[in-house]
Amino acid sequence: MEVHHHSHHPKKWKEYLTEFIMLFLAVSMGFIAENVREKYVEKERSEEFIKSFISDIKENQKQLDSIIINNQRSVNYYDSLSLIYGFEKQKVDLRKLSESIDLWLYRFNNKKTIFEEMKNTGSLRYIQNKEVLNAILRYEENANQAETRSMVELERYNAEFRPTITKILPISFFKYHSEDELKMLDKSDSTFHKFRYENYSKFKDEIIHSLENIKLTSEQIETLAKAWHLRQERTTVGLRFQIELREQGAQLLKLIEPIYN
Repeated sequence: MEVHHHSHHPKKWKEYLTEFIMLFLAVSMGFIAENVREKYVEKERSEEFIKSFISDIKENQKQLDSIIINNQRSVNYYDSLSLIYGFEKQKVDLRKLSESIDLWLYRFNNKKTIFEEMKNTGSLRYIQNKEVLNAILRYEENANQAETRSMVELERYNAEFRPTITKILPISFFKYHSEDELKMLDKSDSTFHKFRYENYSKFKDEIIHSLENIKLTSEQIETLAKAWHLRQERTTVGLRFQIELREQGAQLLKLIEPIYN
């Protein structure tokens, strides 16, 4: 039986070169295609994050608008109160004071859900525009400072302001409600404090009598004047942070909205 042997002709170097070039091109094109795809995905994710971040900034701006209005009013009120109590030495009308005083604390909470997600996942690198990235980082730094300032103010409010006035002012001061306020409470508090209006009605005369007859000493009035002053002073400091942040937020929106719309 005859066996035929197939002869193998060695490839020429040009054939090897051609195969190498073809393989190299295939790998390179695959790499380029993958790189293009990754950049496209990064661009898409960057735009999604920025659009969500824009929503967070707008929420902060709405919050700041309200807080600034209330804190400006509070600063003016407590400044006037501290001057009246500290220098005019007027007789304190506790009933009138109870009707006018605002004991709410208007605190800023930075809405930063998207920024924290971007930071924790390393997604800030998706933002290729360095001007936008730096502006976002500066904004978040100042927003955190404004929030921290609000926390400091809250701590001092609870540790110093409220204990000071609570020690001096009678319980009737905090229990008293004007007729207009009672009508509002009767509607708004029906769910949380069903019998509040009814309870107050039972002791209304005693509460009013207490407010009209309790006399504060000059030392107590002086202490209250200092408390009013410190409240005004600390609120003013926080107000500066809030106004500056609102201005920065407006500038940041002006920068990034045209790019990502």
